[in-house]
Formats: sequence, C-alpha cells, structure tokens
Amino acid sequence: MSFGEHIEELRVRLILALIGLSVGVLVTFIPPMDLGKRVMRSMEAPAAAALERFYRNEYDKKAELAEEAKAVSPTLQAMIPMEDFATAVKTIAPKIELPPAEEIKGKMVSFPVQYMQAGLTRATERSVVQTVQSLISLGPLETITIYFMVCLVSGLVLASPWVFYQGWAFVAAGLYRHEQKYVMRYLPMSLGLFLGGVILCFWFVLPITLGFLLEFNVWLGVAPTLRLSEWMSFATILPLVFGLAFQTPLIMLFLERIGIFTVDDFSAKRKMAILIITVAAAVLTPGQDPFSMTLLAIPMILLYELGILLISGGKKRVLST
Repeated sequence: MSFGEHIEELRVRLILALIGLSVGVLVTFIPPMDLGKRVMRSMEAPAAAALERFYRNEYDKKAELAEEAKAVSPTLQAMIPMEDFATAVKTIAPKIELPPAEEIKGKMVSFPVQYMQAGLTRATERSVVQTVQSLISLGPLETITIYFMVCLVSGLVLASPWVFYQGWAFVAAGLYRHEQKYVMRYLPMSLGLFLGGVILCFWFVLPITLGFLLEFNVWLGVAPTLRLSEWMSFATILPLVFGLAFQTPLIMLFLERIGIFTVDDFSAKRKMAILIITVAAAVLTPGQDPFSMTLLAIPMILLYELGILLISGGKKRVLST
C-alpha cells in the first residue's frame, strides 16, 4: 500500500471506530438501563466506602479512649415540657402535690445534664458518617461534566470489541498476506487483556490505592474530603490506562511474529524496558502518588516478562515441529 492509501485506510477505520463509540455512548443514556448513572455510582462506591471506614474507625477510637478515661460531656441544658415532667413525677410519687395542668401547660423546665462521652460519640457517629462519606461538588457544571465523561468511558468499554477490531484491521492492511492471520488470532486476546486490565484496576487497584492514601490522613490527623471531579477523573482514566498497558505481551508477541524483534532483543533490552515502563507509569497514571504508579509499573513489568515467555514458548514449539 502507498502512503496515501494508508492515510485513507486510517481515516476510514477512525470513522468506523467513532461510529461504534457513539453507539456505545448512546446506550449508556437509555433511560430504562441508566448505565451511565449506574457506572457513576459504582465508581463512587469505593471512595464512599473508604471514607465511611475512615470516619467510623476514628469515631470508634475516640469512643474507646473516652470509655477508658470515663470521660463525661460538658454540662448541657435539657429542656423538658413541664406537663411531661409532672406526669413522670406523678408516676414516681403519686401523693405529691403539683400545680394544676392548666398552669404548667406550654411551659418548659430546664435541667443541667451530662452524658458519658463514649455513648455521646457513638450516638452522633451515624449521622456524621453519613454526611462525610459523600463526595462533594464545588461547581454548578462539575457534576454534569463528570457524568458525561463517565458515559464516554463506559461507551468506549461497551464498544471496545468494535474499536479494537478497527485498530487491528488498520494494522492488518499494511501487512503481508501471511502476516494478516495473526490479526484475527490476536484480536480476542487483545480484547480479553484490555477488559482484564480494566476489571483488575477497578476491583483491586482503586480500593487499595485509596485505602493506602487515606492512611496518611490517619497518620497526620487530617480529616479527608474527596472532590467528585478529582476522584472520578482518577477512577475513569486509570482503568483505561491499565487496559491499554495489559496489551504489552500481545504487542511483543505480534512484533516477534512479523519479524521486527526477536526474543533475544526483548531479553537484552530488559533493563531499558523496565526504565521506560516506570517512566510511562509515572506519566500515564492520573494521580500524583507513587503508589498508583507502582501498581501500574509492577504488572507491566510482569507482563513484559510474560511476553518474553510466550515468545520463547512459541519458538520452542515451532522448532520441535
């Protein structure tokens, strides 16, 4: 194919991929399913659960310390309707004389009371935790912008088989006929690795990363509050990065099959590859913390080694036959 034909093929494949992406995004807006809303809630769930655990643990620690010290609350004023107070007194001491009900109706009596601090802390825990576990939005357009971004990413995941097919079809157009067989062979593997990376990140990496970062709040004594836009940007971009990073062994195997690199090339450049992977993980992860970068770099290094093993295993099978 000439250079112009490659550009035309790229244009056609991009248009077809965008059409598939548009269909996937539209599916997330269909009212009965509300996929966009459900995905957004599921992405908020790890953050809300981490915040709830953090504040519950903090309240439990405060209650335990108060219980050990037998601390009492400051003196509070309890306002009680005199009618209720008179009724209670009559129940305890029926013979005591009290003012007529007409005289005390609508009046209040004040009593100084103190509570055990541990019980008061546990009593207020539920209402406070329910408030602080919610993500906050600081702008009028922030929530709707994040919602559309979540729908876009969800649509990409839904349309990923079609989008990946268009990408591999563009690659196949520039290969020889005997090399094009690898495209259809590796397409299902490519899709599986992408979805595997997304699922691993969403169900494993994100909760661990957030829990690790909140430990610094415990250590420094800082009460955390998560902003909706910052968390959702982190929670939507990072799974996509993991999904793309999981293509590493497949790309290595494909490049070896079409004769661009050999297993010896990959083995000899292992140190350089680890350096590039570490830098790429630092650039690609949306967070600024080293923990999420490490959780991406380590699987990529393991996948690089897996790619070398796959190439070596395939080469041995070919030699044995």
